[in-house]
Amino acid sequence: MKLLALALFVLIATATPAMTAPEAYPTRPITFVVGFAPGGGADVFARALAEGVRGILPQPLVVENRPGAGGTAANAYASSRAADGYTLLFAHAGSSIITPIIANQPLLKWDAFDTIARIHGEEEWLMVHPDAPWKTMEELVAFAKANPRRVRVAGSAIGGIDSFVVLSWEKAAGIDVEYVPHEGGGPAALTFLGKNAEMLVGNMSEFFQHVLAKRMVPFVVASERRSPIFPQVTTFKEKGYDVVFAQWRSVLAPSGVPASRIATLAIAFQRALGSDAWKRFNTNARAVDLYLGPADFRRFLTNEEARLARIIDELGLARR
Repeated sequence: MKLLALALFVLIATATPAMTAPEAYPTRPITFVVGFAPGGGADVFARALAEGVRGILPQPLVVENRPGAGGTAANAYASSRAADGYTLLFAHAGSSIITPIIANQPLLKWDAFDTIARIHGEEEWLMVHPDAPWKTMEELVAFAKANPRRVRVAGSAIGGIDSFVVLSWEKAAGIDVEYVPHEGGGPAALTFLGKNAEMLVGNMSEFFQHVLAKRMVPFVVASERRSPIFPQVTTFKEKGYDVVFAQWRSVLAPSGVPASRIATLAIAFQRALGSDAWKRFNTNARAVDLYLGPADFRRFLTNEEARLARIIDELGLARR
Protein backbone atom coordinates (compact mmCIF):
# COMPACT_ATOMS: atom_id res chain seq x y z
CA MET A 1 0.00 0.00 0.00
CA LYS A 2 2.81 2.36 0.89
CA LEU A 3 4.55 1.53 -2.39
CA LEU A 4 1.36 2.26 -4.32
CA ALA A 5 0.96 5.63 -2.61
CA LEU A 6 4.59 6.51 -3.32
CA ALA A 7 4.17 5.56 -6.97
CA LEU A 8 1.07 7.74 -7.30
CA PHE A 9 2.90 10.68 -5.71
CA VAL A 10 5.80 10.36 -8.16
CA LEU A 11 3.40 10.12 -11.10
CA ILE A 12 1.49 13.24 -10.07
CA ALA A 13 4.67 15.18 -9.37
CA THR A 14 6.19 14.42 -12.75
CA ALA A 15 2.95 15.07 -14.65
CA THR A 16 2.37 18.53 -13.10
CA PRO A 17 4.17 21.44 -14.84
CA ALA A 18 6.71 23.17 -12.64
CA MET A 19 5.50 26.47 -11.19
CA THR A 20 7.76 29.33 -12.24
CA ALA A 21 8.12 32.52 -10.25
CA PRO A 22 7.21 35.80 -12.01
CA GLU A 23 10.17 37.41 -13.78
CA ALA A 24 11.92 40.13 -11.82
CA TYR A 25 12.10 43.10 -14.20
CA PRO A 26 13.56 45.63 -14.16
CA THR A 27 16.34 44.91 -11.70
CA ARG A 28 18.55 47.83 -12.74
CA PRO A 29 18.01 51.37 -14.10
CA ILE A 30 16.61 51.70 -17.64
CA THR A 31 18.32 54.04 -20.09
CA PHE A 32 15.82 56.41 -21.69
CA VAL A 33 17.38 57.78 -24.90
CA VAL A 34 16.27 61.23 -26.13
CA GLY A 35 17.32 62.46 -29.55
CA PHE A 36 17.48 66.14 -28.64
CA ALA A 37 19.57 68.36 -26.38
CA PRO A 38 18.87 68.93 -22.67
CA GLY A 39 16.36 71.69 -22.00
CA GLY A 40 14.44 71.33 -25.25
CA GLY A 41 10.80 70.30 -25.54
CA ALA A 42 11.48 66.60 -26.08
CA ASP A 43 13.91 66.51 -23.17
CA VAL A 44 11.46 68.23 -20.81
CA PHE A 45 8.66 65.84 -21.72
CA ALA A 46 10.92 62.79 -21.44
CA ARG A 47 12.14 63.77 -17.97
CA ALA A 48 8.58 64.39 -16.82
CA LEU A 49 7.60 60.94 -18.07
CA ALA A 50 10.61 59.37 -16.33
CA GLU A 51 9.53 61.07 -13.12
CA GLY A 52 5.98 59.84 -13.68
CA VAL A 53 6.94 56.16 -13.59
CA ARG A 54 9.10 56.61 -10.50
CA GLY A 55 7.55 54.39 -7.85
CA ILE A 56 5.53 52.47 -10.45
CA LEU A 57 8.56 50.64 -11.81
CA PRO A 58 11.03 49.31 -9.22
CA GLN A 59 13.92 50.96 -11.09
CA PRO A 60 14.28 54.49 -12.51
CA LEU A 61 14.37 55.65 -16.10
CA VAL A 62 17.63 57.55 -16.62
CA VAL A 63 17.48 60.07 -19.46
CA GLU A 64 20.43 60.01 -21.87
CA ASN A 65 20.53 62.78 -24.47
CA ARG A 66 21.91 61.88 -27.90
CA PRO A 67 21.02 64.81 -30.17
CA GLY A 68 21.67 64.96 -33.89
CA ALA A 69 20.25 64.23 -37.35
CA GLY A 70 16.73 65.34 -36.52
CA GLY A 71 16.51 62.92 -33.63
CA THR A 72 17.63 59.87 -35.61
CA ALA A 73 21.11 59.75 -34.07
CA ALA A 74 19.32 58.48 -30.97
CA ASN A 75 17.45 55.93 -33.11
CA ALA A 76 20.73 54.57 -34.44
CA TYR A 77 22.17 54.30 -30.95
CA ALA A 78 19.09 52.73 -29.37
CA SER A 79 18.66 50.17 -32.16
CA SER A 80 22.21 48.93 -31.55
CA ARG A 81 21.56 48.15 -27.88
CA ALA A 82 20.53 44.78 -26.46
CA ALA A 83 16.82 43.94 -26.81
CA ASP A 84 16.44 43.32 -23.09
CA GLY A 85 14.14 46.15 -22.03
CA TYR A 86 16.94 48.20 -20.46
CA THR A 87 17.16 50.70 -23.33
CA LEU A 88 14.12 52.71 -24.40
CA LEU A 89 13.77 55.41 -27.07
CA PHE A 90 11.65 58.55 -26.76
CA ALA A 91 10.32 59.05 -30.29
CA HIS A 92 7.90 61.21 -32.27
CA ALA A 93 6.59 61.48 -35.83
CA GLY A 94 9.59 63.43 -37.08
CA SER A 95 12.29 61.11 -35.77
CA SER A 96 10.48 57.80 -36.27
CA ILE A 97 8.72 58.34 -39.60
CA ILE A 98 9.38 61.60 -41.44
CA THR A 99 13.17 61.99 -41.22
CA PRO A 100 13.98 58.30 -41.90
CA ILE A 101 11.73 58.33 -44.99
CA ILE A 102 13.14 61.60 -46.32
CA ALA A 103 16.73 60.44 -45.69
CA ASN A 104 15.98 56.93 -47.03
CA GLN A 105 17.13 55.27 -43.79
CA PRO A 106 14.60 52.47 -43.20
CA LEU A 107 16.65 50.91 -40.40
CA LEU A 108 16.01 54.02 -38.29
CA LYS A 109 12.26 53.99 -38.83
CA TRP A 110 9.71 52.95 -36.19
CA ASP A 111 9.19 49.43 -37.57
CA ALA A 112 12.82 48.59 -36.78
CA PHE A 113 11.76 48.82 -33.12
CA ASP A 114 9.24 47.30 -30.73
CA THR A 115 6.31 49.56 -29.94
CA ILE A 116 5.56 50.15 -26.26
CA ALA A 117 3.23 53.14 -26.01
CA ARG A 118 2.12 56.37 -27.56
CA ILE A 119 2.16 58.79 -24.65
CA HIS A 120 0.75 62.19 -25.49
CA GLY A 121 0.90 64.92 -28.07
CA GLU A 122 0.55 68.56 -28.86
CA GLU A 123 -2.25 69.56 -31.18
CA GLU A 124 -1.57 71.58 -34.31
CA TRP A 125 -3.27 74.98 -34.45
CA LEU A 126 -3.79 77.67 -37.05
CA MET A 127 -3.67 81.15 -35.53
CA VAL A 128 -4.82 84.49 -36.95
CA HIS A 129 -4.34 88.11 -35.94
CA PRO A 130 -6.98 89.67 -33.68
CA ASP A 131 -7.92 92.03 -36.53
CA ALA A 132 -8.04 89.31 -39.21
CA PRO A 133 -10.69 90.01 -41.86
CA TRP A 134 -12.03 86.43 -41.63
CA LYS A 135 -14.13 85.25 -38.73
CA THR A 136 -15.03 81.84 -40.14
CA MET A 137 -13.30 79.11 -42.13
CA GLU A 138 -15.76 79.68 -44.98
CA GLU A 139 -14.74 83.33 -45.24
CA LEU A 140 -11.05 82.45 -45.18
CA VAL A 141 -11.33 79.75 -47.84
CA ALA A 142 -13.37 82.05 -50.08
CA PHE A 143 -10.70 84.76 -49.77
CA ALA A 144 -7.86 82.31 -50.45
CA LYS A 145 -9.60 80.98 -53.57
CA ALA A 146 -10.11 84.49 -54.89
CA ASN A 147 -6.58 85.59 -53.96
CA PRO A 148 -4.03 82.79 -54.59
CA ARG A 149 -0.90 83.02 -52.41
CA ARG A 150 -2.13 86.17 -50.69
CA VAL A 151 -2.49 84.28 -47.42
CA ARG A 152 0.94 83.65 -45.89
CA VAL A 153 1.26 80.96 -43.21
CA ALA A 154 4.34 80.97 -40.95
CA GLY A 155 5.50 77.64 -39.55
CA SER A 156 8.48 75.38 -38.94
CA ALA A 157 10.65 73.81 -41.65
CA ILE A 158 9.23 72.17 -44.77
CA GLY A 159 8.78 68.47 -44.06
CA GLY A 160 7.67 68.96 -40.47
CA ILE A 161 4.16 68.41 -39.13
CA ASP A 162 3.38 72.15 -39.42
CA SER A 163 3.95 72.12 -43.18
CA PHE A 164 1.95 68.90 -43.54
CA VAL A 165 -1.06 70.55 -41.88
CA VAL A 166 -1.00 73.40 -44.38
CA LEU A 167 -0.37 71.18 -47.42
CA SER A 168 -3.23 68.86 -46.50
CA TRP A 169 -5.58 71.77 -45.92
CA GLU A 170 -4.61 73.36 -49.26
CA LYS A 171 -5.40 70.17 -51.15
CA ALA A 172 -8.62 69.47 -49.25
CA ALA A 173 -9.94 73.03 -49.67
CA GLY A 174 -8.65 73.60 -53.20
CA ILE A 175 -6.70 76.73 -52.24
CA ASP A 176 -3.16 78.02 -52.73
CA VAL A 177 -1.50 79.72 -49.76
CA GLU A 178 2.14 80.69 -49.29
CA TYR A 179 3.92 78.64 -46.63
CA VAL A 180 6.75 80.55 -44.92
CA PRO A 181 9.17 78.06 -43.27
CA HIS A 182 11.33 78.76 -40.19
CA GLU A 183 13.76 76.88 -37.97
CA GLY A 184 11.16 76.50 -35.24
CA GLY A 185 7.95 77.75 -33.71
CA GLY A 186 9.63 80.69 -31.98
CA PRO A 187 10.99 82.35 -35.14
CA ALA A 188 7.72 81.61 -36.95
CA ALA A 189 5.79 83.36 -34.18
CA LEU A 190 8.02 86.43 -34.50
CA THR A 191 7.33 86.62 -38.23
CA PHE A 192 3.61 86.38 -37.55
CA LEU A 193 3.66 88.95 -34.73
CA GLY A 194 5.56 91.30 -37.05
CA LYS A 195 2.63 91.10 -39.47
CA ASN A 196 4.78 89.38 -42.09
CA ALA A 197 2.31 86.48 -42.23
CA GLU A 198 -1.46 86.36 -42.02
CA MET A 199 -1.52 83.02 -40.22
CA LEU A 200 0.66 80.89 -37.95
CA VAL A 201 0.72 77.11 -37.55
CA GLY A 202 2.19 75.12 -34.66
CA ASN A 203 1.80 73.89 -31.09
CA MET A 204 -0.02 75.79 -28.37
CA SER A 205 2.85 75.39 -25.89
CA GLU A 206 4.86 77.80 -28.06
CA PHE A 207 2.04 80.33 -28.52
CA PHE A 208 -0.04 80.23 -25.35
CA GLN A 209 1.45 83.37 -23.78
CA HIS A 210 0.65 85.32 -26.94
CA VAL A 211 -2.92 84.01 -26.96
CA LEU A 212 -3.39 85.10 -23.34
CA ALA A 213 -1.98 88.53 -24.26
CA LYS A 214 -4.48 88.68 -27.16
CA ARG A 215 -1.70 89.06 -29.73
CA MET A 216 -3.02 86.07 -31.67
CA VAL A 217 -6.29 84.15 -31.85
CA PRO A 218 -6.78 80.37 -32.26
CA PHE A 219 -8.71 79.87 -35.51
CA VAL A 220 -8.88 76.11 -36.13
CA VAL A 221 -7.29 72.95 -34.68
CA ALA A 222 -6.11 69.87 -36.61
CA SER A 223 -7.46 67.28 -34.16
CA GLU A 224 -10.06 64.52 -34.25
CA ARG A 225 -12.30 66.44 -31.86
CA ARG A 226 -12.33 69.85 -30.24
CA SER A 227 -9.46 70.55 -27.91
CA PRO A 228 -10.00 70.84 -24.15
CA ILE A 229 -7.59 73.79 -24.23
CA PHE A 230 -9.95 75.96 -26.31
CA PRO A 231 -13.15 73.95 -26.77
CA GLN A 232 -14.87 76.84 -28.55
CA VAL A 233 -12.47 76.53 -31.51
CA THR A 234 -13.64 74.38 -34.41
CA THR A 235 -11.69 71.52 -36.02
CA PHE A 236 -10.81 71.11 -39.69
CA LYS A 237 -12.94 67.95 -39.71
CA GLU A 238 -16.01 69.86 -38.59
CA LYS A 239 -15.54 72.08 -41.63
CA GLY A 240 -15.31 69.09 -43.97
CA TYR A 241 -11.51 68.81 -44.28
CA ASP A 242 -9.83 65.57 -43.20
CA VAL A 243 -6.80 67.34 -41.69
CA VAL A 244 -5.76 65.61 -38.47
CA PHE A 245 -2.22 65.91 -37.12
CA ALA A 246 -0.63 65.87 -33.71
CA GLN A 247 2.98 66.18 -32.63
CA TRP A 248 2.72 62.91 -30.71
CA ARG A 249 5.43 61.44 -28.50
CA SER A 250 6.04 57.78 -27.76
CA VAL A 251 8.27 55.06 -26.35
CA LEU A 252 9.99 52.43 -28.51
CA ALA A 253 12.53 49.72 -27.72
CA PRO A 254 15.16 47.76 -29.69
CA SER A 255 13.39 45.00 -31.63
CA GLY A 256 13.11 41.66 -29.84
CA VAL A 257 12.35 42.63 -26.22
CA PRO A 258 10.45 39.81 -24.45
CA ALA A 259 6.68 40.32 -24.57
CA SER A 260 6.37 40.19 -20.78
CA ARG A 261 8.74 43.14 -20.42
CA ILE A 262 6.94 45.13 -23.11
CA ALA A 263 3.70 44.56 -21.19
CA THR A 264 5.28 45.63 -17.89
CA LEU A 265 6.50 48.88 -19.43
CA ALA A 266 3.24 49.65 -21.23
CA ILE A 267 1.22 49.19 -18.04
CA ALA A 268 3.66 51.37 -16.08
CA PHE A 269 3.38 54.21 -18.60
CA GLN A 270 -0.40 53.96 -18.68
CA ARG A 271 -0.52 54.19 -14.89
CA ALA A 272 1.85 57.17 -14.91
CA LEU A 273 -0.43 59.03 -17.31
CA GLY A 274 -3.27 58.61 -14.85
CA SER A 275 -1.42 60.29 -11.99
CA ASP A 276 -2.34 63.76 -10.77
CA ALA A 277 1.28 64.93 -11.18
CA TRP A 278 1.38 63.97 -14.87
CA LYS A 279 -2.03 65.49 -15.54
CA ARG A 280 -0.90 68.78 -14.03
CA PHE A 281 2.28 68.71 -16.09
CA ASN A 282 0.42 67.89 -19.28
CA THR A 283 -2.11 70.64 -18.69
CA ASN A 284 0.60 73.21 -18.00
CA ALA A 285 2.45 72.10 -21.14
CA ARG A 286 -0.75 72.52 -23.24
CA ALA A 287 -0.48 68.89 -24.32
CA VAL A 288 -3.12 66.16 -24.44
CA ASP A 289 -3.00 62.48 -23.47
CA LEU A 290 -2.94 60.17 -26.49
CA TYR A 291 -2.10 56.85 -24.85
CA LEU A 292 -2.07 53.75 -27.03
CA GLY A 293 -0.75 50.38 -25.91
CA PRO A 294 1.74 48.28 -27.93
CA ALA A 295 -0.63 46.66 -30.45
CA ASP A 296 -2.85 49.69 -30.99
CA PHE A 297 0.21 51.93 -31.32
CA ARG A 298 1.71 49.64 -33.98
CA ARG A 299 -1.52 49.77 -35.98
CA PHE A 300 -1.58 53.55 -35.65
CA LEU A 301 2.01 53.82 -36.88
CA THR A 302 1.31 51.62 -39.90
CA ASN A 303 -1.50 53.94 -40.98
CA GLU A 304 0.38 57.10 -40.02
CA GLU A 305 3.43 56.10 -42.06
CA ALA A 306 1.29 55.48 -45.14
CA ARG A 307 -0.33 58.88 -44.77
CA LEU A 308 2.90 60.80 -44.11
CA ALA A 309 4.79 58.93 -46.85
CA ARG A 310 2.15 60.03 -49.35
CA ILE A 311 2.56 63.66 -48.27
CA ILE A 312 6.37 63.40 -48.40
CA ASP A 313 6.09 62.06 -51.95
CA GLU A 314 3.73 64.89 -52.93
CA LEU A 315 6.24 67.39 -51.56
CA GLY A 316 9.06 65.72 -53.45
CA LEU A 317 11.16 65.52 -50.29
CA ALA A 318 12.20 61.87 -50.29
CA ARG A 319 15.83 61.09 -51.13
CA ARG A 320 16.02 58.58 -53.98
